[in-house]
Amino acid sequence: MSTRSVSAAQPLASRTERRKARTAAAILDAAERLFLSRGYTATTMEDLSGAADVAVGSIYAHFGGKEGVYSALVDRALALDQRYSEGGFAVGNSPLERLVGMGEGYLRFAREHPAYFRLFRFPPPDRPSAAEAPGPAARIAERISAEVARMAGLLREAAEEGVIRSTDPEPMARFMWAAWDGVIAAHLGPANMDISDAEFEQMLNQARESLIRGLLPASRTSPGSSGRQPQTAPQTSARLPSA
Repeated sequence: MSTRSVSAAQPLASRTERRKARTAAAILDAAERLFLSRGYTATTMEDLSGAADVAVGSIYAHFGGKEGVYSALVDRALALDQRYSEGGFAVGNSPLERLVGMGEGYLRFAREHPAYFRLFRFPPPDRPSAAEAPGPAARIAERISAEVARMAGLLREAAEEGVIRSTDPEPMARFMWAAWDGVIAAHLGPANMDISDAEFEQMLNQARESLIRGLLPASRTSPGSSGRQPQTAPQTSARLPSA
């Protein structure tokens, strides 16, 4: 093949790949809306095809079926969670600041991508079972386990530095994750408390203060303590990377 033929083939291949990527993105965008609004089971391949404006055959070609579409959505959600978590972690200069930053990243993920956050933490009840699609469930469990382990490591470091009281880091890390899930669910979850954005922010501020003060040594939280008072939790969310 001549050099000219190779050069002509490369733009064609590039256009083909871009078209495939646009088709896949359209399918996933449609699935995100339909799975959360109608439910996974109620959404048919024809529904996805119509919402994405693609042929049913294209969905099979890209994802192998509805289970594959759901699996790809979960992968998107996990990638977003990792991106925001890493951004929050990176802005901290100490173990405690990194821990708070991870929480802020988690909250920003929930605010800016509520649909993907729900797929990650509050998925449709009729989603594929672990037997039908074992991959998504395993990847979610692996992601949570890895983040809890990293949080526990930060708690251990902070305790060794004397910044927080000595505690069993693994249960505390799991509690902190569950606490943030509960706070977020009160506003964004399927069974939310129907509170306003302003009320949600007030609740977040109270949760931040309560979690941090609960970790500090008693000498730094007692009303009559002469020790240095804890600083306000760092406001990292404004500096996290854009999605």
